[in-house]
Amino acid sequence: MSTSTLPVSPTTGEPITTIARRARLGLWLLIVADVAGTIALVISYSYLWSLNVNGGWAPPGATLTANQTNSTLPTTPSTATFAVEWPFWAILFVVVVATALMWFGYRSARSGNHAGLMVGAGLSFLVTVAALIFQWIQMSTFPFDAGDGAYASAVLLLCASNIFHLFLLLFIGMGIFMRARKGLIDKTNWYQAQLLSYYMTWVCIAFLLGAILTTFMVESPNTDPAIFGTFKQQ
Repeated sequence: MSTSTLPVSPTTGEPITTIARRARLGLWLLIVADVAGTIALVISYSYLWSLNVNGGWAPPGATLTANQTNSTLPTTPSTATFAVEWPFWAILFVVVVATALMWFGYRSARSGNHAGLMVGAGLSFLVTVAALIFQWIQMSTFPFDAGDGAYASAVLLLCASNIFHLFLLLFIGMGIFMRARKGLIDKTNWYQAQLLSYYMTWVCIAFLLGAILTTFMVESPNTDPAIFGTFKQQ
């Protein structure tokens, strides 16, 4: 097929295959950078959990085991303990639903079903908003603050990463929905919906890693941690 007969972009006039190739490269570079940052968070969490330096991993007053935190909450707001685990998985489930809806929208675009694209992209955006709200509620109701041990800091950092991912998905998702509404995404120009579906799949993996860490790596296995002393103001 000659270049003149290929579908062209309605915004630049270039062949869509050319633009899609550039966009796909940009997406993979974004995912590589994102993976590097997420792995850094996973390594930091695992490192602090395993070393338990100065016995500072667990929040003050944390006496619950990993299995008990699902059903037991702190008796008073001032008693810091480990986070309840099921919300991490619930938020992951909501993100997976949003991703599935985006995949539905992308598949609909490829098949020429514009209404399906609008439904998939619109519902995916709304479900992502719900995930952001749930994530914010979880962070605001943790039984600890950032200064309550290394566990508290590590978990809050993981959740902050989740919020960053969700804001990014909302920004891109709104763009996809608006372009679909204007007819700029269709049967011949679907690569943007495809790329967002790919990125949302990676975000699901990032949320899954966080849920695994906060469920199976709660109490530190190092019951005899190294003591490095303390700093004192002169």
